[in-house]
Amino acid sequence: MGANPYAKYQQTQIETADQEKLLLMLYDGALRFLGRARKALLETDLEGSNNNLIRVQDIIAELMASLDLETGEVAVSLFQLYEYMHFLLVQANIKKSTEPLEQVEGMLVELRNTWKKALGVEQETVTDNKPADSTPAKGSIAPLPDQENTVDKIGSLAGYDKGGREESTLRKGYKGVNISG
Repeated sequence: MGANPYAKYQQTQIETADQEKLLLMLYDGALRFLGRARKALLETDLEGSNNNLIRVQDIIAELMASLDLETGEVAVSLFQLYEYMHFLLVQANIKKSTEPLEQVEGMLVELRNTWKKALGVEQETVTDNKPADSTPAKGSIAPLPDQENTVDKIGSLAGYDKGGREESTLRKGYKGVNISG
């Protein structure tokens, strides 16, 4: 039997994407697996939640590895933020709690939207058959009620500065995303 055509299409999309698009794909993938992990936790599917949380952790680790820490403060701050997200994901997995997932989701959405703005991406990114910037479907992670304050609190922990960055400053911090595995 031949390979799944959709899987081949997805693989081709990944292999031919530029670095900026790959970065957005990583954020979208992390958000998709985060939603699945939360749903699995709510359904007490411990194996499913564990598997999806590990996938999010792998994506966060890839984002951390893609940073060029020699370029300065932005890259170091992003590394610290990713490190904090990874910590929260581990805590969510250990404690089987959805609260840390909501925090991670808020940070990932903010970073993804900042990148989209910096890169001039106008199209909506789709995760689990819903537009990324729309109201979450029932059973998915809801936006944080007070995202401003949450990000401000996170900023004091990880050096994260809410708001857009100039494209050149953002790009400078990344040395590239490794898709070779």
